[in-house]
Amino acid sequence: MRNKADAAQEANEDALENELENVGIIEPPDGGYGWVVVFASFMANMIVDGVIFSISETIVPLWEKEFNTTTSMATVSPSLLAGCYLLSGPLASALANQYGCDKVAILGAIIAAAGFLISVMVPALPVLYFTFGIVGGVGYGLIFLPAVVIVGQYFSEKRALATGIAVCGSGIGTSLLSYINPIVLGLLNNNWRFFLVFIAGITLLTVIFGYFFKPLQPSTQQLEKVTEITENYIVKHAEDEVEPEITSSPHVAHGVAIERFKSPSMSQSTRHLGENRPFLSTIELHAIRNGEKNALSHHDLASAVSKASMADLNRPLSKMDIFYPGSTTKLAERHGSTTKLRSVTNVEASTNKSSLYLSNIGLPTAEDYLIDQKDTWHRGILSPLQSMLDTTLLTSPSFLILAVGGFLTLACFFVPFMFIGQLARTNGVEPEHTKYLVVILGLVNLVARVLCGVISDHPKVDPLVVSNWALIIGGVATILVPFANTFFLFALYCLPFAFGVACFAALRSVICVELLGVEKLTNAYGILLMFMGVAALAGPPFAALLKNLTNSFNMSFYVMGVLMTLSGFISLPLRKVNEWETRKNESNTANPVELQPLNK
Repeated sequence: MRNKADAAQEANEDALENELENVGIIEPPDGGYGWVVVFASFMANMIVDGVIFSISETIVPLWEKEFNTTTSMATVSPSLLAGCYLLSGPLASALANQYGCDKVAILGAIIAAAGFLISVMVPALPVLYFTFGIVGGVGYGLIFLPAVVIVGQYFSEKRALATGIAVCGSGIGTSLLSYINPIVLGLLNNNWRFFLVFIAGITLLTVIFGYFFKPLQPSTQQLEKVTEITENYIVKHAEDEVEPEITSSPHVAHGVAIERFKSPSMSQSTRHLGENRPFLSTIELHAIRNGEKNALSHHDLASAVSKASMADLNRPLSKMDIFYPGSTTKLAERHGSTTKLRSVTNVEASTNKSSLYLSNIGLPTAEDYLIDQKDTWHRGILSPLQSMLDTTLLTSPSFLILAVGGFLTLACFFVPFMFIGQLARTNGVEPEHTKYLVVILGLVNLVARVLCGVISDHPKVDPLVVSNWALIIGGVATILVPFANTFFLFALYCLPFAFGVACFAALRSVICVELLGVEKLTNAYGILLMFMGVAALAGPPFAALLKNLTNSFNMSFYVMGVLMTLSGFISLPLRKVNEWETRKNESNTANPVELQPLNK
């Protein structure tokens, strides 16, 4: 049983944690330079998604002819491009967490452009699988995730608007490049190798845009205030913990008891602090590092610890809501009644800063500090990556349904973008008109994402219902599109399909928060990227294989439409499944071992 002294100390540390968070967490500016970041993200999305969604229609037929291969074999390269773009997402997040979004995006642009330029010289199709598909896809993934994360760092109340503008780049890029690519290819005498030089060139432009993904920096006043609080905290514990006769101990540096943070009992305390008081926990862990390495005065130690702690607490993955696309000020309003978010609501009640959805994913742990401090790969990258891909989430029936639904959706996601033109030409549409179909897909995607951004902030609209029925209607339309025989009917098909996939892409994070809680969002996002990446790898080649076997794209669209429809149907009971799972978890929590009275 805790005594009054322990309770008083806990209350004091709670108050101190709140003060540190209010001062030390950098509040998103919701404007200013943030709009420059939004523009840069918009342009990065325009280039990356524009290339991924439009290039197959242009280049796959040329590869079939030059390498004398089947559609399914030629489709592997762009499928690898799309799949690796998604699969590299968790790695890109961990790298951005450690080195910054700007550096990672610039690196991604260089890697992708290098992959495309090397592809110009390849003698055989299998080499393209690596240079164009894997290298290009990983490079694009290193651009894509920082472009998402950086907007979340700069915006809170206006995040829905900012995110909506940024992702509009995807639809505009798809439409623009779908229109421009055939023109450029014609100017280059249908030489796909020269065309890849053009693609590498526009990819390198993202080096410029990535440069603007600058991380938020604390003000001088913030740093001074956190240093003052930290110094008082260190001095207090020095007075509490250090006895005069042990000040010569090697574990004491200028009166600061480092052993306090290393003892078995305190390792448990540090873990407890990490769950409930992330700022104090981070300060203590950095005190271990700096106190053992150097004999510092209280002020110097506090200054060093404050800088390191503020850097850790303001990393992208230290915010639970970093992948949430809507306004974080409305997050508690929309979900505050759910048990999963009750702790988050309490945090917000104690402070006006909506940025305080803190997560331990991006923070160092006590175990990390037992590792050589030069091993930044483990402490800064591998640890957050492991947290993002924590497979314990797969034990949740709700999440499994989400993951399977996401897999089915992504299996058919890219297929119409790649093959709708060829299907239309087969069904009698004039070749000069078919290039406009992907343009329409991009424009509808643009409008739908904006609408979904509005939906994500509206408390009376169920995003799960919207997403499910959008996928079902889009899937049914995909089943029926092989019967179209005019440009108008094909253009009409683009409306429900593009709206369906746009709703899925825009609302999946919102749905994760509603079903799993904001504290699980980053973990869910990372695992979903894995499921979706594998599906994106497999879906288009499988559709192309069906075309090779039947000598028609009809069966490809029938099967892909069934998968898309099924992805919506299996998620229809998801709300009920989640309620059952919540009741089950609450029941398990509510049946602890009966407490026995203490012996007197």
